[in-house]
Amino acid sequence: MSQVRRAPVPQTNLPGFPMMTTGEIMDCLAALGINVAQEDITKPTWNSAQMIYSSLLDALMGVPPDALDQPKAALLGMMEYKELYADALQFTMLFRHCRALASLCGISNFNMSDLTRPDAQRLRTALSGIMNFAKFRDERSQFHLALVAKVAKQSDKAQQLRKKLEQIDINMGEITARHAADRPLTDKAKERNDSLRSELMGLRTEQVNLSHEVEDLKRERGALSEQATNKMHELATLTSQTTLARSRLVQSPERIKRNISEMTHQVTVEKATLSTYQQQARSHQNRLEVFGGLERDLKELIDLEKTIEQQKIKVEEARRSQSALQARLEGKNIEGQGLKSKLEQLDRQLQFASDKLHRQQELGRETRDRAKKRIDDVKAEYVKLKKVKSVWQREKDNLMSQIKELEDEMGAFISKNEREIDDLLQDYWTTRKQAEDYMNTMTVKLGLVIG
Repeated sequence: MSQVRRAPVPQTNLPGFPMMTTGEIMDCLAALGINVAQEDITKPTWNSAQMIYSSLLDALMGVPPDALDQPKAALLGMMEYKELYADALQFTMLFRHCRALASLCGISNFNMSDLTRPDAQRLRTALSGIMNFAKFRDERSQFHLALVAKVAKQSDKAQQLRKKLEQIDINMGEITARHAADRPLTDKAKERNDSLRSELMGLRTEQVNLSHEVEDLKRERGALSEQATNKMHELATLTSQTTLARSRLVQSPERIKRNISEMTHQVTVEKATLSTYQQQARSHQNRLEVFGGLERDLKELIDLEKTIEQQKIKVEEARRSQSALQARLEGKNIEGQGLKSKLEQLDRQLQFASDKLHRQQELGRETRDRAKKRIDDVKAEYVKLKKVKSVWQREKDNLMSQIKELEDEMGAFISKNEREIDDLLQDYWTTRKQAEDYMNTMTVKLGLVIG
C-alpha cells in the first residue's frame, strides 16, 4: 500500500491560562450559581451561549440583564424607528459587555460569532479564561479589602485636605481684604514720597548754590580780615610815629601842627575805614551764622532724604512682597482647584468602590448560598448515582464485550478488504501496462511521432 503524507498541523496561539475540562467548567459555573448541562458546553447553541455569558456578567461584573434596560431605553429614545433597532441594540450591548469581560480575562479574539454561532472549543477556551479570572479574584479578595481600606483612608485624608483648603481660602480672603484696606494708604504714601522727592531736589539745588555763596563769603571775609590787620598795623605805626614826633621838639610848631592835623585827619579816616571794615565783618559774621543754620537745615534735609529713600526701599520691598503674596495666592487658588478636582475624583472612586464592594458582598452571600444548595443537591444526586452505579457497571461490561466482538469483526473485515484492494491494485497495474504496450504498438504502426 502507498504511504499517506500527513498535512502539517497549523500552529495556533496558545492562551495565557490553563485549559479546563468540561467537568471542571461545570463545577466552577455551579459554584457561581449557574446551572448548565454538559451539552450546553460540548454542543452549544446561540441561546445557551448567551445564557451562560449573561449569567457570568451578572455574577462577576455585577451587570444583571435588567441593568441594560435603562441605557437601552435612553438610546432608543434618540432613534426614530425604535422597533427596528430594539433587538439589535440589546444584542450589541450584551456583546460589548461580554467582550469587555473576555478582554479582562485575557481573551483577545472574542467576536460576535461566539454569541450567534458558538463553537465548542472556543466556548471552552473562553470559559476557561473566565473561570481562571474568577478563581484569581477569589484568591485576591484580601488585596481587594486592603484596597477598600486604603480608599477609606484616602477619603479621610481628602476630608482633612478639604478642611485645610477651606482654611487657606479664609486666610486668602483676609489677605485680600487687608491688601484692599492698605491700598489707599500705600497710594497716599507714594504721593507723599513723590512730593518730598521733588522738594528735596529743589532743596538740594538751593544747598549747592548756598554752598558756593558761603565759599565766596569766606574768601571775602579772609580778605577783609587781612586788610583790617594791615590797617591796624599801619595805625599802630602812625601812633608810634605821632608819639615819637611829639617827643621831639622842633623849631617849626606850625609844621608840626600841620603834620599833627594831617595825621589826625588820617587817623580819623583810618578809624572810619576800620569801623566800616568791622561793620562789614559783623555783617559777614551774621551771614555766616545764617549760612551755618542753613547748612544745618540742609544736613537735616539730607538726613530726611536718606530716611525717605529707606522708606521708599521698604515700600518697594512691601510691594514686591505683596506681588509675591499675590502670585502665591494665585498658586494656592490653582492648587485648591486641583485639590477640589482630586477630591471629587476620590469621592467618585470611593463611591464606585463602595458600590462594587456592596455588590461583591451580596454576590459572595448569594454564591455561598447557591454553593451550599448545590452541594446538598450534588450529595443527594451522588447517593442516587451510587445506587445505580452497579446497574451501569453491568451494562458497561456487556457493552465492553460487544465492543470487543465488533472490534474482532472489524479487524477481520479490514484484513479481507486489504487483500481485495491489493488484488485490485495488481490487476490495475497489469491492465495499465498492457494498455501502454498497446498504445506504443499502435503509435509505431500508424507512424505517429511523439514530440
